[in-house]
Amino acid sequence: MKLTEQEKRMLGGEEGEATSLAMQMLTKLGEAYDAARMVSVYSGHAGCVYPQFGAAVDLMERFAELGGMFRAVTTVNPVLHPCNFDRFPALSEPASIRDASVRQIAAISKLGVVPTWSCTPYFHGNLPRLGEPVCWAESSAIIFANSVLGARTNRTADGIDVASSIVGRTPEFGLLITENRAGTALAKLEVRPKTLFDYSTLGYVIGKQLPGSIPVIEGMPSETTTNHLKVLGAAMATRGGIAMFHAVGMTPEAASRRAAFQGATAKTEICITDRDIRMALEELNVSDRGDIDAVAIGCPHPTIGELQELVHLLHDRIVRSSIDFCLFASPETLNLAAEMGYVDQIEAAGVKIFSGDCLICHFPETWGWRCVATDSAKYACTLPSPPTNLSVRYATLRNCVAMAVE
Repeated sequence: MKLTEQEKRMLGGEEGEATSLAMQMLTKLGEAYDAARMVSVYSGHAGCVYPQFGAAVDLMERFAELGGMFRAVTTVNPVLHPCNFDRFPALSEPASIRDASVRQIAAISKLGVVPTWSCTPYFHGNLPRLGEPVCWAESSAIIFANSVLGARTNRTADGIDVASSIVGRTPEFGLLITENRAGTALAKLEVRPKTLFDYSTLGYVIGKQLPGSIPVIEGMPSETTTNHLKVLGAAMATRGGIAMFHAVGMTPEAASRRAAFQGATAKTEICITDRDIRMALEELNVSDRGDIDAVAIGCPHPTIGELQELVHLLHDRIVRSSIDFCLFASPETLNLAAEMGYVDQIEAAGVKIFSGDCLICHFPETWGWRCVATDSAKYACTLPSPPTNLSVRYATLRNCVAMAVE
């Protein structure tokens, strides 16, 4: 891989030990993927999810001890956030995990992170332009950046995201190269999604049927919103390991089917029908229990509009004392919701609000949870696995509320 003179100085330690360590990591990565060069990045998003992975915490602290500072504007994912410690005594965490989370947050803060604590950085000031190389972690953020914004990032691993933000560089390979962004599979819709739940379920279906591909979706309703695309991509990325999709006539690199495929033809073609949606709903409802222990919503983090809908559904209703109803959201959205009176109304109904946090950072088996209801296909895919190990009831937000209060 050819390095510029400045990159050679970085690698050689002339710009500090943290910069040198980061360049060593990125150079090895670039060589492994036969990258010809590095490109500048001005936008980063750090994963920072699992404090129980000690090596990730150690690496973050190492960069901080060596005096590293982010050159790229870098936001950060949800974490097991100290602002939620002891707010809900029945939902506590092992002391060792709390300590690791505090260390992780302290280290990345020293590096100069923008403390968004959210998986939707594009709603919180981190908005790269079309065609801009970035270095983002977190699967739902990655697919949104590539597909909806038209920015360019690979599925970046924890550690690499931090290294790239420190040096403001990343190796150019994979989805940073134009020809690698062409669609590889065609998904024709014979269904018409309307709600966030519909789009979340559709994302699961596409991820299941076209794993590892770059799907080109035909037939998306013209009224599809940015928030619809958020949950569509989140489910697709989780179920199918997909980092990018095109929606014909809607996303920036898909003005037409031909443009989305860059003149090539689809290697695979599928039609998605009502039967596919019904089968997905059956697969995502993995619980064989009649009742639930909890409701978990907020994956990906909700917009203020989603919180408005929750307030409407909770109106004059109280969550049963036997149910833990947990909402996960970004601090910025919750600040806005507080000013609008939504936070008071949601908490008065008995909902537990976790700021800057995510359920997958926690260990709900220790809380006595066995079955959780959720309106998120991403949660429905991930919660049955460690560290959460939960049975899932996948349902609309309206039905999740009904299960919690009735």
